[in-house]
Amino acid sequence: MIKGGRKIFSLKRIIGVITLITLLFFSDFIAGDKAILCVCKGNMTMPVFSENVRSQETDNCSFCLFPPIRYSPFQIDVNNGNYVSPFAQQNIPSVCFRHWLGTDKLGRDVAAGIVHGAGISLGIGLFATFLSLLLGVPLGIALGYYQDNTIRWNVIQYFVFIVSVFFVLFYISFLISSTSLVILTFACLIFMLILYLLIRSIGKWNMTKYNVPFDLFGFRILEWRKSIPALFLLLALLSLFSKPSVYNVIIIIALLSWADIARLIRAETLTIKNHLFVQSAMTMGFSHVYIIVHHIFPMLKGSLIVIAMYIMAGAVLMEATLSFLGLGLPVEEVSWGKLLAESRNARAWWMAVFPGGCLIMLLLFLHSKTKKISGLY
Repeated sequence: MIKGGRKIFSLKRIIGVITLITLLFFSDFIAGDKAILCVCKGNMTMPVFSENVRSQETDNCSFCLFPPIRYSPFQIDVNNGNYVSPFAQQNIPSVCFRHWLGTDKLGRDVAAGIVHGAGISLGIGLFATFLSLLLGVPLGIALGYYQDNTIRWNVIQYFVFIVSVFFVLFYISFLISSTSLVILTFACLIFMLILYLLIRSIGKWNMTKYNVPFDLFGFRILEWRKSIPALFLLLALLSLFSKPSVYNVIIIIALLSWADIARLIRAETLTIKNHLFVQSAMTMGFSHVYIIVHHIFPMLKGSLIVIAMYIMAGAVLMEATLSFLGLGLPVEEVSWGKLLAESRNARAWWMAVFPGGCLIMLLLFLHSKTKKISGLY
């Protein structure tokens, strides 16, 4: 398993992937009030996957395997409320029920909140990064490759495009406050696909065509987006939705990140397009799609990995900022930012040290991996 003299599958990478998958999908195996495995009357069950099993129902079992942290993130321990320090004396039945990282004002376990909050923060970061790449990479490649002298439209194509844009903006202004952002986003993507197919079919008509200043208008949109501070635009978008949702946060973060990706990919594409092998492919008559897929995109893979790492770090930090301010995520979700918000109490130092330390370590980890990956390309 060697590529370029380096091991693709090393022990550290395998452990890292397993840890990431566990935090994203199996956090109940690390922190939860339900047993992972129970043997009752000769039958083996896994209460961790059941919603209806109570902890009292496993008391008569001959064997039970519990998570290392015996609390769920929203489980309230009334005997250890009002900010109990990790080093303070705790009112617990046994050491298995100790709050190793302390509790918050209501008596919720900080360690359980950190474990489950890691899954939320990483999930938002991963999906927001994927969606921002999905929006920014095709646009950046298109702006850098086609520029202002490749795409040619006739008058009907111009008219259909302008009318369609005004039509979409008009209806979005009415639907954005009453429709789910997820549904609205997918509806816009489907409409863009239909518009592309329609304009492409109209382009086959035998009419005089004119150059489309695609790169000029596209780059002006990117400059307009960069001129607005991200935090102000983020708060403005969040105010449009009355019901907070994880999906809304993911899509909003992606909508704020795609412009940076498009700018960087556009610059990379402009450089790659001037290479001799790309110019030779264009001279030989290969289609634009073939050149983009087989010549330009493979040269962008290294840059895409580095950009994705930076975007993910920014998405995690942005989600933590929103949660700290009490915005974005619904009440039933826990995240590192929400735990940090509890640190406003001056004597609850552990509410700032442990969640903040996890956030800093994650950002440093992503930064170190970004530097290491960028050195390979």
